Amino acid sequence: MEAIKFLSSEIGLDEVKTTFNSKTKTASIVGNKDGIQYTTTLTEHTSGHIQTNSMFEKNLGKDGLKKQIKELYSQGYKQREIADMLGVSQSTVSNYLKD
Repeated sequence: MEAIKFLSSEIGLDEVKTTFNSKTKTASIVGNKDGIQYTTTLTEHTSGHIQTNSMFEKNLGKDGLKKQIKELYSQGYKQREIADMLGVSQSTVSNYLKD
């Protein structure tokens, strides 16, 4: 978690939300800077290696939001966690996962 806090302060993100899923050993940070939404996910594998996945979306529209929701869900995040990270309702996450 310290690495994620450091990352957000170095980039200078606003409205930062961080989450950690101990079951999947995945941490993520979502924030905004200059109209761009940054999402970085770190996953610890059983070998001890850390995998980093970053997405940068400008003016995240409905299609971009659906893509991001599906990506986070495939990484093991629960609907409530995704909703909290992205600032949307849990029902929006549920509906977008059905599409």
